[in-house]
Amino acid sequence: MTDQVPDVVGVGRLTLDQVGVGPRVEDPDMILTTSSIQAGGPTGTALATMAALGAKTRFFGRLGDDPFGDLTLRHLGEFGVDTSLVLREPDKLSPTTYILLEDEGRRRRFIRHAGTDVTPLEPADVPPSLFDGVRLVYFDAEMPAVQIACAERARARGARVLLGVRKVGQGLGELLDLADVVIVSERVAAEIAHSADMERSLVELVKMGPETAVITLGDEGAIGLHEEKLVRQHAIDVEMVDITGAGSIFRGAFGYAMLQGWPLERSLPFATAAAGLGCTGIGAQGSIPTLQAVMRALGE
Repeated sequence: MTDQVPDVVGVGRLTLDQVGVGPRVEDPDMILTTSSIQAGGPTGTALATMAALGAKTRFFGRLGDDPFGDLTLRHLGEFGVDTSLVLREPDKLSPTTYILLEDEGRRRRFIRHAGTDVTPLEPADVPPSLFDGVRLVYFDAEMPAVQIACAERARARGARVLLGVRKVGQGLGELLDLADVVIVSERVAAEIAHSADMERSLVELVKMGPETAVITLGDEGAIGLHEEKLVRQHAIDVEMVDITGAGSIFRGAFGYAMLQGWPLERSLPFATAAAGLGCTGIGAQGSIPTLQAVMRALGE
């Protein structure tokens, strides 16, 4: 472990993404015109975003002791994310995602190896000092048992909890109760609140525990609620190349804004701009923007 205390610790899903671009994703003989290998996963990409923007970040999880795991950690480390505490399990395969993109129209096809060989994290695996001095923790709601335990420990040490939710699953109610801020997709919001009305969904989310709830709306931007303040934000105008990872970049940028103590009316435009810039290259982490790039997009 490095001696430096991070601003943020993330516990969740980290993968190796292998991205290929070609004429037709359904063509079994498709010849790739472009390819890329990079780290991915919702927690990995959110932490990489925070690090690229200037935060000190640390990832904790378990990977296989294999070449995929080596590459994953190397690419994440290139953003400055501390991976010194990551557990490596011998003779296991690390999670990997193969992503095929079309040159025209940018349709996507995902093929995943979930890393099910790797033993799932348990609360006993978490170092007792992992959250000491940490200001913010990030969870992706995809490992609920260990993330609930981590959220409880982190809150007891004074850290705030940012929860990013891509899909509804077990343990979500407990995680929401422990979260300070929750960011969900439009589909997840509708499932949780049983309503297509986004303002109503935000109210229902806040009732479940968080002080702030945000719903990402794709190319329509985002909408958020803090106390009684409702904020809407349009997406920025960019040339879309690949939307893979845009939600994770949004959540990472919002986490950075939380560290700055910014109000919702500043945090939402910042995160929306970062997510838009993240769609201008291929792969989840291929176009994570710098702080300067986001500020330029905002006209600052």
